[in-house]
Amino acid sequence: MQQYFMDSLAICREIGYPAIFLIMTCNSQWVEIQEMLKHVPSKQPQDNPDLLARVFKLKLDQLYDDIKNKNCFGKCISVMYVVEYQKRGLPHAHILVWLDKKSLSFLHSNIDKFVSAEIPDYKKDPYGYATVKQFMMHGPCGAGHEKSPCMKGGRCSKNFPKKYCSTTIFDDCGFPVYKRRKTRYTVKCRGENLDN
Repeated sequence: MQQYFMDSLAICREIGYPAIFLIMTCNSQWVEIQEMLKHVPSKQPQDNPDLLARVFKLKLDQLYDDIKNKNCFGKCISVMYVVEYQKRGLPHAHILVWLDKKSLSFLHSNIDKFVSAEIPDYKKDPYGYATVKQFMMHGPCGAGHEKSPCMKGGRCSKNFPKKYCSTTIFDDCGFPVYKRRKTRYTVKCRGENLDN
């Protein structure tokens, strides 16, 4: 691990800091996993780590190919990733992507095309809406929901609700503040309607 860490620092010294930090997480509800579970004695994903790891690796290889060879973010100079396993046994990858200057400039000026923290329009993008509803909503928490797991000292430890923002910007430390407009789209989550 120390050698890999030193290699990463050498790359940063040579070509600069990465343009993108991306996390890919295994989902036990992926169709490929659910289909294979029909053919094994134990129907639970957590009892079949070989299946989870194999499907995850295939999807990770596909994402790597999209980034490195198909240039989905632009001309890629280098990609580096590490795979870790969560407490529940699901693998996830932390991916660093270095882009050339032209692609980096395009990414910065078009960041909202690549990253979104908004609920999609359910008529235009029903699949995106369903995915956000099932996997990406936080809450409800805050006043009236003191027993939510994220609540620490009377506040949400994840800093929700977030402020509305018309475009993605980067704060003084370089962290993104994602585009999160006030729209009419809501998602019913644990009995409450939540918006962006």
